[in-house]
Amino acid sequence: MVKRKEFEKLFLPFNESGKQIWVIGRVKELSLPIVKMALNLVALDFIKFINISNEALAASSENYLNRPNVPITRVDHETAIGVQILYSLSYKYINFFDINSPIKGNGSKMVDAIFKDFPNDWHATVLMDWSNGFWDKMIEKHNTIDWRM
Repeated sequence: MVKRKEFEKLFLPFNESGKQIWVIGRVKELSLPIVKMALNLVALDFIKFINISNEALAASSENYLNRPNVPITRVDHETAIGVQILYSLSYKYINFFDINSPIKGNGSKMVDAIFKDFPNDWHATVLMDWSNGFWDKMIEKHNTIDWRM
């Protein structure tokens, strides 16, 4: 586990460069895989905002106007490029809850960023697949990941 002071130091350069990684106040520690996912996502040129809670990570090119710490990840949003995963440290899984990209290829880049340092003993799930083949391609591309469908 990474203590709050430690992950805040890791996130600081991005926050100072105009991007935002916001971790809700009650989170005092983060799992190293979640920290790595956030760092890999914020390194993408189009990701500007990341919000992390005890059970979710959301990253997007846009925030909601009236909710400045909430990245837009809604499927079929006209302009926002984003992803939201739900995660469980106890069960070592992530669930792709939302993913949206009006620009072809950015969805794959976000999935690649999440899986870049993905632990071997963790699992990935997609509970509702309305992608018309996107997740089939991702499962084929990331065939070393233990997918639970």
